[in-house]
Amino acid sequence: MKTIDEILTLIERFFEGDTSLEEERWLYNYFKQTKVLPQELEAYREMFLGFDAITLDDASSAEMTGAEPANSLPEVEQAISLTPPKYRTSWKQVVGIAAMIAIIVGSIWSYQTYQNIQLQNIYGGSYMIVDGKRIDNLQEILPQIKSALSLADAYEAPSPTDLINQAEQDLLNHIQDAKERERIQALLNQ
Repeated sequence: MKTIDEILTLIERFFEGDTSLEEERWLYNYFKQTKVLPQELEAYREMFLGFDAITLDDASSAEMTGAEPANSLPEVEQAISLTPPKYRTSWKQVVGIAAMIAIIVGSIWSYQTYQNIQLQNIYGGSYMIVDGKRIDNLQEILPQIKSALSLADAYEAPSPTDLINQAEQDLLNHIQDAKERERIQALLNQ
C-alpha cells in the first residue's frame, strides 16, 4: 500500500507524463476501488475515473474487433478540443473593442471632414499673409477671420446717436400736419 505522499508524487508524475502504463492503471484502479479517499486525493477522483472509463472503452472495443487496444491519448485530445478554448472569448472581446474604436475614429474623422467642408463653403478663398508667407489653411486662420468679422460687426452696429436720430425722423415722418411737424422739429433741435 502506498502512502498519500507517494500517491501525490505519482499523480504529479502523471501530469508531467512521466508515468508508465502500469502506474497509470494502478492510479485508475486505486481511485475506482477506494471508497473513502483522503481529502487531498478526493479532488482527483472524477478525473481518474474518467480516464479509466476511456481506457475501458478502448479495451472493450478492441476486444470485440480483435485488435490491440488503441492509445487513449487521441480521444482525450479530441474531448478536450471539443470544448471552446478560453482565448476565443478574449478574441471576441478584442475584436469588439477594435470595432468600437474604429467606429469612434471614423466618426471623429467624418465630423472633422464635415467641418472642413463647411469652412470651405463659408470662408473658401480666404488667406492671410504673415511674414511674407501666404497661409491658406482655414483651420489655422479661422481665429483671425472670426476676430476680423467681430470687429467689422462692431463698426457696422449703429451708434446710440444714430438710433436717436432715426427715431426722431420716424416720429416726424408720421405727423401729417406740416405746422405741427415744424414746431416739434424746432423743439428737438434745441
